[in-house]
Amino acid sequence: MEFGIFNLMNRRHQSQDPATMIRQTVAQVQAAERAGFAVAWFTEHHFTNYSITPSPLMMVGHVAPQTTTIKLGTAVVLPALYQPARLLGEVAFADNLTGGRLILGLGAGYQAYELARFGMKLDEARAVTDEWTELLANGLGQEAFEYQGKYIQLPHTRFTTLPMQRPRPEIWIAGNSRDSQRRAARGGHPLFVTGFGQDSAALASIRVEAQAALTEEGRDPGSLRFATLRYCFVTDDDQEALAFAENARFQLRLSGYLRQGQTELNDAWLPEEGYDGEMSPADIVAWNPIGDAQTVAEKLIEEIQSVGANHIALYMTIGATDHARVLRSIERFGAEVIPLIEREVGPLSGVNLPTAK
Repeated sequence: MEFGIFNLMNRRHQSQDPATMIRQTVAQVQAAERAGFAVAWFTEHHFTNYSITPSPLMMVGHVAPQTTTIKLGTAVVLPALYQPARLLGEVAFADNLTGGRLILGLGAGYQAYELARFGMKLDEARAVTDEWTELLANGLGQEAFEYQGKYIQLPHTRFTTLPMQRPRPEIWIAGNSRDSQRRAARGGHPLFVTGFGQDSAALASIRVEAQAALTEEGRDPGSLRFATLRYCFVTDDDQEALAFAENARFQLRLSGYLRQGQTELNDAWLPEEGYDGEMSPADIVAWNPIGDAQTVAEKLIEEIQSVGANHIALYMTIGATDHARVLRSIERFGAEVIPLIEREVGPLSGVNLPTAK
């Protein structure tokens, strides 16, 4: 069991300039490395303020020489938007830039608007990503490779730069859908899901579905490696906690807006529109590890025990959360929260290991 820091890098206000956001993200990842986090995750989105990061591999390459031990993951690369030869080469190169610390997270995407700008339809992206997962699982690390699928054709191609990790970096699959669960199960890849700010019961139900997908694919459900994504902020100040949760609600509103399947938008700055049944900031605080160190530890212990997650990635900053407060939260997580968790569940390295026979 390990923790990761998830860097969405969304831009709530135009006063947040990208160069400053990049510098702050590097500082937050460095703080997370010192605090004992195992992985820093970087995402891929295009054309809106939902995220400023069009290439997680560029962020991985930028952060790599400014860190030493923390693994650097993509959550996710959208392979349907790439050419096969280019992505194979860039992933191998990125793994060398990190000194063998790359984790390759893949996803089909859910934003029809950004996919359409690359000539890709939402439904088609799911099928294309199935082929991509097979191609990358089998092709990465090969000195020569070819692939002929329904959507992807790669003629016999030789590669001079191979990944540092042999045979290749680990592949993770992100997404809550049955398609994502089956994609992960088919290749025996870890599955990375989000509870969209809800409580751990929502994650536990997704885990049951993921184990069923493993069974359907003829794999031992005990082999499941299950990663979750949560909002997290360590503070003794109730108003700071609510302010962080209000920024989380901003992200949920934008995510919900982009899930409507629209292929046209009026503005790159998305509207912060409420919706029926949305969570209040107080709900988000109640259902996520947000609050003082003891409260955060108790909520994560409950999730570790009830959900059985092998990895919990944490939004430690979101929206326009103050950078200095984020750094304090990360530092307190390492100094106070992790020891409280280990006091209850034991050393994290021995918690929630897969039980495949």
